[in-house]
Amino acid sequence: AVFMEAVVIQMTWPGAPTVYYGDEAGVCGWTDPDNRRTYPWGKEDQMLLDFHKAIIRMHKENPVLMEGSYKQLYSEYNLISYGRCNREDAIIVVINNNEDEKRARIPVWELGLGYDDDVEQIFVRHDGGFGTEHLGYRLKDGWLDIGLRKTSAVVLRKLKW
Repeated sequence: AVFMEAVVIQMTWPGAPTVYYGDEAGVCGWTDPDNRRTYPWGKEDQMLLDFHKAIIRMHKENPVLMEGSYKQLYSEYNLISYGRCNREDAIIVVINNNEDEKRARIPVWELGLGYDDDVEQIFVRHDGGFGTEHLGYRLKDGWLDIGLRKTSAVVLRKLKW
C-alpha cells in the first residue's frame, strides 16, 4: 500500500518521475546483490501494471504536473496535502498514510482557486485498488473538506468549463 502512495507522490511531485525496472510489474528487491530481480515475464501483477499505466497517463494529461509550481497546503501526522499550479490549472494531492480514515480541511485558495470553485477527483488509490472516476467537490470559502480512506491517496484538479 505504501509503495503505491509513493508512486502517486512521484507522479505529482516536481521533477521527472522515476520508475525502476520491474516496479510496475511487482518485482521485489532489497540491497545489493538482491536489489533487482528478474522481470516476471508472463507473471506480472496485472493490477500494478494497470495502476502504473493510469497514473502515467494522468501525469501526461496534466501539464501542470510537469511545469507547475509546488505549494505545501496541509500536514498532520501521516497526512499531507500539496498542490501544483500555474496560471491556467491547479492540482491538489492528498495522501493519508494512517491506518484509520481521516477528514481534512485543506486551504486550496492558496493555489489561486476561487472561493466557491469546483474541483474533480481524477485519481484515487485505496486498499481496494485505484480508480480514475471523476468525482466532483465544491469548495466552501476556498477550503476543500474531504474524507479519506485509510492508507489512500487522492488527486484532484480544478474543474475546467
